[in-house]
Amino acid sequence: MYRHMIIAALLLFVMGCSQRETPKPPSAQPQEAAANALTVLQKLVTDQNYRALGFESADEVKEAQLGQPLAVYYVGLEKLKAYREGTDVNSLLAPYAETIYPVTVRGNVRSSVTIVHKDAGYEPASFGNADVVKALSRYRQREGAQNEFVLRILAFNMYYIARRTENRITVVPVIDDPRVKTKAGEAISIESLFSQLRTLADSYNELPM
Repeated sequence: MYRHMIIAALLLFVMGCSQRETPKPPSAQPQEAAANALTVLQKLVTDQNYRALGFESADEVKEAQLGQPLAVYYVGLEKLKAYREGTDVNSLLAPYAETIYPVTVRGNVRSSVTIVHKDAGYEPASFGNADVVKALSRYRQREGAQNEFVLRILAFNMYYIARRTENRITVVPVIDDPRVKTKAGEAISIESLFSQLRTLADSYNELPM
């Protein structure tokens, strides 16, 4: 809850700054938007909030760099409920409008900036989310990273690293989650995950989890 309050406060701060300065228009490319967002993040970090944003000191942000981006796909609740064995899992996946850029310091992931694609172009959506991006980065592969993406289950606030290998998709949980039979770092087939999530979706009362 505290981290969400920090992020909300930062977004309000950015909006306030935009009223005093000429706001930058949306970028034509996500990398450009991410570079602009990193500059904003560097201005936002203070002695009071650097830990909430994932840094070990306020000065660290001066060395911050963008890491390799992670595309995001999601699965909606109704599609999970409709999933049955034999369903083409690719038909359930939908591209999310956001891309996650890890923010690194001397090669270590500290924080992130998230870029959203809108009709007018690309612009920052959020800053920080340190716990999530560190967990995701922990299980990324050094080789074959172009075949990886983030799988989000929005209704349950779940994140997975997903990997495409030929015609198969495997998923890697980034935390131990008692709601499903998965352990952090242990890859399982996406079909196995969806079977478990369907049961969870059928009993979901749409209250925050």
